Amino acid sequence: MLAAAEWYDDAAGLGTDLVTEVRAFSARIVDAPESFPRDPEIEEVRRARLKQFPYWLVFTVHDEEIFIVAVAHVRRESGYWLKRVRG
Repeated sequence: MLAAAEWYDDAAGLGTDLVTEVRAFSARIVDAPESFPRDPEIEEVRRARLKQFPYWLVFTVHDEEIFIVAVAHVRRESGYWLKRVRG
């Protein structure tokens, strides 16, 4: 996320906006994680699509704890973050 924020800041001065949106979506995930769809390929993963930027917040819920495993660009290879979920 930090690399993406730096890129957006350099390209258009929007790095802070990206970080703000990630924080806002993180709060929404904490409030209602089950309201976000499951990943179509990986049952234990859910994802939230940011509105202003082309990123997913990919997360899991274990024992009522939420783990954001990736801030994944929507065009990047699907599942590159999978080892973070399955070890």
